[in-house]
Amino acid sequence: MTENGGNAQAMTDEPIKIIFGVDGSYSQHLAVTLVSLLENNPANHFDILVVTINMAEADRWKIEALAGRFDNVVLAFQSFDISRYSHFRTDNHISHASYLRIFIPEILPDSVEKVLYLDCDLVVRHDIAPLWRTELGDKVLSGVRNPFFVRHGDLEMPAGADYFNAGVLLMNLKRWRELDGTARLIRFIEAHHDHLWAHDQDALNAVFCGEFRELAPFWNFQTSMLWTEPDELSLSYPQFRGLLEDPGVVHFTTPSKPWHFSNLHPYKETYFQYLARTPYSNFQPADVSLGSLLTRVLKWPQSAFRDRLPDAYYPTRRLFRQLKAISLGSKA
Repeated sequence: MTENGGNAQAMTDEPIKIIFGVDGSYSQHLAVTLVSLLENNPANHFDILVVTINMAEADRWKIEALAGRFDNVVLAFQSFDISRYSHFRTDNHISHASYLRIFIPEILPDSVEKVLYLDCDLVVRHDIAPLWRTELGDKVLSGVRNPFFVRHGDLEMPAGADYFNAGVLLMNLKRWRELDGTARLIRFIEAHHDHLWAHDQDALNAVFCGEFRELAPFWNFQTSMLWTEPDELSLSYPQFRGLLEDPGVVHFTTPSKPWHFSNLHPYKETYFQYLARTPYSNFQPADVSLGSLLTRVLKWPQSAFRDRLPDAYYPTRRLFRQLKAISLGSKA
C-alpha cells in the first residue's frame, strides 16, 4: 500500500465511520460529495452521520433518496442546536455549521473512538480505505498541512509550527475526550474571537498544536496548493505533478467555489459531473453577470496556462518569484 492509497480497492473489515457538519444551504454540495464518495468506493461500507443546521425536509429527502441508490451505506441525520454558540465568529461563506466539528466527540456516543470528518465542498476521487486505516497512535487528529500560514502569534502557537486544514480530519475521539478537547476549544474560541480568521480551524490548530499526525496532500488537495511550490509541500516536482493530475480528495477551499460562474478551478468540471448524478442536477449558477463574466475572462489566460501547460507554467512561475526575491533583496 502506498502513502497515497493507490487505486486498488480492498474491502474494509468494518464500516468506515464518516461525519459531516452541514448548513442547509450546502445541501446540494453535500449531495455531490456523497455521490463522489460512494461511486469511487464500491468495495467499502460506510456508516455516515450528517449533523445539520437549518436543513429543509425537502433537502433531507433528496439526500436520503440519493443514498438509497447505494447498497454500501447507512445514512442518518441529526440536527444540532447551536444557538448557545451564536456568538462564535462567522465571516463570508463560513457559517456556524463550521463549528460543528468541535462538538463531534459529544454528538457521537463514547463507544465511537474514531471517525473521519469531511467538509462538503469537496469531491472524493479514490478509495479512502487507506486513509481510514491511518494509525493515529496518541495523536488527536490527522490532517493535511495548509500552505502559507503565518499567523502563529495571533493563535499563541510556536513560530514555524505546522498548521493543518480541517476539511479532512481523521479524529481520535478517545484521546480528544481524555484531553477535554471540546471544553478547551470553546474557551479558546471565546477568548480569541478577533483573531480567528479561519474560525474553528484556527482553534483546532492552536488547542491541539503538536497533536496532529500529518497526512499526504493527496488526501486534501486544497485550492491554495495550485499556487504552492512543491518544496512547500515536501514534494519533488514529479510528485507535485502527480498530485495535480490525480489527487485523492479535491477540496474547494477559498471563497471562490466551482458552483460560481466566475470560478476556474481545474476540477470544476468534476464537481458538475457528480452534480449531474444528484437530485440537484438542474442547478444553474446564481452569479452570472457582466461582472462575473469579466472576472472569468481576466482570470482565464493564467488559469489556462497553468492547467494546460503545467510543465511550462510552474518552472516559469518559480523563476519569476526568484527574480522578484533577488530584486527585493537588492533594494533592501
